Amino acid sequence: MNSSVLITLIALGIVGALAFFAAIGFRGSGKVKDYIPNQSKYRNDDELETKTLDKTLTVAVIVASILTVMIPLYYLGEQNRQEEFVEAFDEVSVERGHHLYEEFGCGNCHGVDGSGGAAAYLEKRSGINVTWAAPAINNVFYRYDDEEVRYWLIYGRANSPMPAWGLEGGGPMNDGQLDDLIEYLHHMQISQQEELKSIESNISGALLRLETSELLVENEIIQQKALIDDIKKSPTDLPVIQKAVIDISELLNREGGIDTDEDGLTDSVEIELSTYSQNISEILGTSILNLDPDNEESVFGKKDSKVASSYLSELESYLINETIVFEGYDKFLNDAEVGLAFLEEALKNKLWDVSFEEIADTTFNGDLEKAQRAVGLFNAYCARCHTAGYSAGVAYTKKIASGGLGPALRAGRANIQFKEKQDMVDFIIKGSENGKAYGVNGVGGGKMPGFGAVLSEQDIELIIDYLRGMGPDA
Repeated sequence: MNSSVLITLIALGIVGALAFFAAIGFRGSGKVKDYIPNQSKYRNDDELETKTLDKTLTVAVIVASILTVMIPLYYLGEQNRQEEFVEAFDEVSVERGHHLYEEFGCGNCHGVDGSGGAAAYLEKRSGINVTWAAPAINNVFYRYDDEEVRYWLIYGRANSPMPAWGLEGGGPMNDGQLDDLIEYLHHMQISQQEELKSIESNISGALLRLETSELLVENEIIQQKALIDDIKKSPTDLPVIQKAVIDISELLNREGGIDTDEDGLTDSVEIELSTYSQNISEILGTSILNLDPDNEESVFGKKDSKVASSYLSELESYLINETIVFEGYDKFLNDAEVGLAFLEEALKNKLWDVSFEEIADTTFNGDLEKAQRAVGLFNAYCARCHTAGYSAGVAYTKKIASGGLGPALRAGRANIQFKEKQDMVDFIIKGSENGKAYGVNGVGGGKMPGFGAVLSEQDIELIIDYLRGMGPDA
């Protein structure tokens, strides 16, 4: 029975009982009395022990009967009602968590739907601003439990763009807000079937990154050289942009003249703005205005006056940036050149590179396909923590399994830490537990996730075979 129907029935029963008692209480109240009530002669013993007692007992039986029926009925609906309360509470908590997710910009890095994204970050080895690969979190509970996710939220991840969000870690969220955010993360989780379907695309993406590594690094070198050129141009560009801001401001403040399209800008101002923007664009590379004096919306959906104001704002922002670069010219130029040297050295050394043929021969009995899949799996699922610089991009990636947030796995570490292969399989399936021993002399910190829900045991064994095949001198 629906809890709301049950409550309605109970309420009606209570109202009926109250009405019954009220009727008894007021019975005969309209009669004219010769005496005030406390001086009236009361009923005799015969009447009290017959009529009055019978009425009282009848009422008691009726009330007891109502309670006898209603209490079990109320009890039968209790579980459903409690479940409805829990469901309603969870829905409100998810809604609050959604607001927090948006308010604190979680989706700016991890994606609006939690499927992963990117964040700006200053890579510490090179001093270069990089696009850091932020992981998907719409599958996080297949790897971590609630308390482990709470840990990462509270304390963040040092040496990455992930900040601390909990008060204990120095962030802005209290325990209740963290509860709501975790509830929302549960709400956005994809199905396990969807997660398992993504394995092949994740492997392909990791292998494609290896195939295009040189091209990616060469592109970063080109961008870094362009940055150096921009810094070197700063002393000559600054006076131009300073004058441009003054000139454009004066043009926008000019009064009088014909305004054919009645957009707030005179025809002469629109023509001069267009010409001026084209001239300085050739020097600074800024945008060009093409304002039509006969059309109030030269750019569809925007008034010409609004377009001109936005253009001035663009120049003012440019001026601020150029001023900062000019005032710190030597430092900016030195840092950019150090970054360029880092990228050129990275392209030369190719530390990210692996030899599939060598891995196939030494570990997989010449099976090249297995070797490629093993590397693809490791880079897709393990490298973010166990390969230094992996999330920052190809140019910043050191030797595979060289260690980062997690320990290095090279030089036979897998064989030293785990005497038996099956021990390592079990560990990767379950992940680490805080304070619990694993392998030989290993003590878990709860930071190593379990991959049993996202990878097959066969794929986990491939990764382990690859790691255990790395000799001491690898």
